[in-house]
Amino acid sequence: RQYVSASVGQIFEEADARDMSIEGSICTYVQATQKTVAIPDLLNDHRTQNNDFVVQSGLRSYLGSPIHTTTGKVIGALCCMSLSPREWTQDDIATLESFARCVDDIVWARTLALEERKARVDLEQIVATRSGYIAHVSHEIRTPLTGIIGSIKMLSQVKSEEQSTRLMTVLNRSADKLLDFVNDVLDLAKLDSGQFEIVEEETDISNFAREILNEFMGLADAKSISLSVSDQLPGKSYFADRSAFQTILQNLIGNAIKFTEGGSVTVSVSEDSYGQVVIEVIDTGIGIAPEDHDRIFEEFEQAGSVTARTYGGTGLGMPIVKRLVDRMEGSIKVVSQPGQGATFTVSVPLQAIAQPQAAA
Repeated sequence: RQYVSASVGQIFEEADARDMSIEGSICTYVQATQKTVAIPDLLNDHRTQNNDFVVQSGLRSYLGSPIHTTTGKVIGALCCMSLSPREWTQDDIATLESFARCVDDIVWARTLALEERKARVDLEQIVATRSGYIAHVSHEIRTPLTGIIGSIKMLSQVKSEEQSTRLMTVLNRSADKLLDFVNDVLDLAKLDSGQFEIVEEETDISNFAREILNEFMGLADAKSISLSVSDQLPGKSYFADRSAFQTILQNLIGNAIKFTEGGSVTVSVSEDSYGQVVIEVIDTGIGIAPEDHDRIFEEFEQAGSVTARTYGGTGLGMPIVKRLVDRMEGSIKVVSQPGQGATFTVSVPLQAIAQPQAAA
């Protein structure tokens, strides 16, 4: 659509004239050429002589100069029109182009002001979020450390094999939790510094997904969760970064199991109509409220304080997944409602490896 935001004269007093299809306007030629357009007689120019707007309005001449965004994209036109034919002079053209540059300056200034305001609001939000996040992380670190230190002190006083086994279990669980936190922080630091390079190698995505899923078999069995892979790409290999995919799948599957009490977690591997590899992780867990769908991909955010307190976690897993998917020029989205499970869909453009022809 084309919308006339400001005008002088009677032609645009009617609402229909101020809002029209871009194809039916004269300014469309300014947008198409990205240059000043001068038409001395609209009824004698092949581009406009049969234009409904021209015929109905009685316009006969047109001069338009482009208006730009801060990136240089043409978003509109500053134009002059008259009810009689007119030979537009170089002075006319120079004057209009000068005015158009003034509009560009206004657009530039307002855009910078909006960006500055948004950056300030975002910074304030980050500061507020990090304050709450630091308190949450302090608990996430202190809990496993307390378990480790306490277990170590008690190991020297154990009097039975059963006590020793129980303390070792606490030690292992606490150490694993602390290691997960450290790994998340290090992964995020690598991504921030640009040190996380994509290294592609031949990978059977379906088999790789099965390998990652098997890592969670014990945890899933403990919660009576069934794990499965829906493979629509049997035997098909791609050039992919195994390390990045491992991090992505471990986070998605780990979260799916964490937030599911009984039920199932399914990993689906397929291709979309664009040839992208599509990985879906589908669970029957607690679900995510629509207002939290974007938040979970932001650093230092989690899907609500109650969820964070109940299930723990660093809150860095999903931002890392989002960063890795972006680095591979892919996309990730979530479909979920509270109490109805969640489906995370990762779509990544990967180069397929040609399969050898079977012998006749």
